[in-house]
Amino acid sequence: MSAQPADQRQDDTSFDAEITALIEDLLEEHEGFERAAFRALARSYLALLAESERLVADADRSCSRGFLRGLFSEGARPDLSEDEA
Repeated sequence: MSAQPADQRQDDTSFDAEITALIEDLLEEHEGFERAAFRALARSYLALLAESERLVADADRSCSRGFLRGLFSEGARPDLSEDEA
């Protein structure tokens, strides 16, 4: 037996329902013109892609290459004895 009356719908919170709602909002925002909605979606995607590439480049410049490769100068880290490793 359900806790809600039969005439009340439960909100669909699935990923597919969320995407469908976003598409409907996008079409509504562009007054039903699918081409304009696709253009806006593509523009947003390309901006997000460019930002992603910029963040990767920033991360590459800010990381120590020696640290990333696991190379440290001699004596920078204490040697682990065999029983500690």
